[in-house]
Amino acid sequence: MKRAFALALPMVLVGGVVALPLPSLKGCSMAAWANQTRLFGHSGEAGRDGRPGQDGRSGVAANTIADGNPASFVLSGESGGPGEDGEAGYRPRCADQPRDVAHHLQAAHGGNGGNGGQGGQGGNGGDLTVYYRDLAQLQRLSVTAVGGQGGRGGRGGQGTLGCRCPVRQWEQQTCTGTPGQSNYRCQTQRYRCSDGRTGAQGNFGADGRTGEDGQLWLVNQLDPLQPDNPAQSARLSALANQSFPLSRNLWETRSGANGLLAPGSRVRDSYQVYTGRVAGTVQLVWQAARPISGFDRESLTAEIQADGTLAATFSEDLWADYSTQRQGDVMTLTIHRAVRRQDATRLAWGGTQGQGPNLRVIVLDLGNESAFVDTQFRVTLRTTTDDLRESRNPRYTTAYEAILPTEQVALNNNRFELALGQLPIDARALRPGTYAQLEITALRSLGSHSAEQTLTWQGQI
Repeated sequence: MKRAFALALPMVLVGGVVALPLPSLKGCSMAAWANQTRLFGHSGEAGRDGRPGQDGRSGVAANTIADGNPASFVLSGESGGPGEDGEAGYRPRCADQPRDVAHHLQAAHGGNGGNGGQGGQGGNGGDLTVYYRDLAQLQRLSVTAVGGQGGRGGRGGQGTLGCRCPVRQWEQQTCTGTPGQSNYRCQTQRYRCSDGRTGAQGNFGADGRTGEDGQLWLVNQLDPLQPDNPAQSARLSALANQSFPLSRNLWETRSGANGLLAPGSRVRDSYQVYTGRVAGTVQLVWQAARPISGFDRESLTAEIQADGTLAATFSEDLWADYSTQRQGDVMTLTIHRAVRRQDATRLAWGGTQGQGPNLRVIVLDLGNESAFVDTQFRVTLRTTTDDLRESRNPRYTTAYEAILPTEQVALNNNRFELALGQLPIDARALRPGTYAQLEITALRSLGSHSAEQTLTWQGQI
């Protein structure tokens, strides 16, 4: 015989009508859910942001010869355009407020104003290159090369008003139990309606940057300057079999440009004076121990720098030590040492040997580059007197933390031996059977390149 089960729920009298109370919903009563605030109407959308102002064009560059005849140059940059104002927020769609509901209400919010557009950047003033024989003749040149003003940023759009609640508060009565019985209880819940929030005003756009004044470039000759070719890049293997030309015009920075020109001129205070030219062919000399064919994929950029010296920049995966020399029109770039970056940090733990004052730590160089790179070892040794078989949290103290002296590091082919037993520490820290933590950081370098690699070990000495 099947049994019928009934779920007994207390009754609630609402407006003279007996109704069941709200059931539970996943551990949260429906009454609590009903007390949540619900939005009515549709909130307004944000206004569109203003477009940025157009950047001003820079002034044109010009060349001239100061021959004593008066001349005027207007090379100023254009002002940047103003940014557009942000659009006002869109109004919300208000709706009739629901009546006699058993939850709080929130009227729809107003839309936020759009952000103002950024002002356009002012254009830079144009540069003027002057060829001359007599510096005093620059006083006959009137030059205006002012940078353009930055554009004004747009204003932020206004936010719109939110919807309003015609009825701010109301009450609803909820009863439990059976009418006329001792378990019958009623309580009155007060609910409220909140007006919609006024949308926020949009941010004002930033003003554009004012352009820089144009610069004066002075050349104490009448012949035009030859074009620059200061840098060239190629693979190492290609550079080893051929030379290539490089050239650069050299300049010196001075101040007081406006005092050299006609009164009322306006250029940048600092100016450039031509001091000469470096030109020649560059050849690569490979003196590294490993053949250049092993670095076929690596590249080199040779460049004449602003001070006239020759410098080299190698691809990221190549470490190189080099020198430069100039004899007449020939510039020589000599490579003394070269390794791949990834091979410089291929060290591995090789174990320990000996005990007490004869304790040594072995570090293996799997990249076999130790003959070509400089290596130092920073050692941190921590020991404990606790027995790890009995203590889960042993207390370690630092016995040594410093760069190992070079006399305590021996290199045999690709094998480093670190004489830890010779460290200036209490001999009890190196007693056989002592539990220790060891951290060895290799500091490897070649020329201006460097990298670190850390090895760790824990056990009994």
